[in-house]
Amino acid sequence: MLAGTLVAGMTPRKPLRAQGITDTPLSLSTLTKESPQPLTGQTITDRDGAEHSLEDFRGRPTIVHLWATWCGPCISELPALARIMPSLTAGGMAVIPVSVDHRGPEVVLPFLKKLHMEDFSSYYDQRRAIPASLEETSLPLTLFLNAQTELVCRHAGPLLWNTPDAAAILLRLMT
Repeated sequence: MLAGTLVAGMTPRKPLRAQGITDTPLSLSTLTKESPQPLTGQTITDRDGAEHSLEDFRGRPTIVHLWATWCGPCISELPALARIMPSLTAGGMAVIPVSVDHRGPEVVLPFLKKLHMEDFSSYYDQRRAIPASLEETSLPLTLFLNAQTELVCRHAGPLLWNTPDAAAILLRLMT
């Protein structure tokens, strides 16, 4: 166990960076489907520290949205994502916001309270394992998974979540 910890600690990591605050959010309708690729072995934790696998969401199209409290574009788009989440989940999709803040709920929960988003539920990837496994270094990062939890599209940068017909566009993308 200790050896694995030492090896993991010595593995070089690319630092995450926020996309420039001036980056123009991309319309959902411009996203394109890629060849499905497995996204196995990825885990996230909930606010209580319980571990969940992305495989737990198998059976429905899933959006995994990685964000951080220090990421300007993430903060700008988070309220729009929160507003659209109920309609996406009602349409059969899972929407999983995942904070990559190192201190997890300790910093995220007060941050969400400050934004008056206390009801917004986030998961955590404090080790930043998901973006590292994809060799992604920018936030926000949104992953679109099909019902088999295969990655069919990803986008680094902000998105226009309030795009007309967003649910239909996303469902077509992920099925």
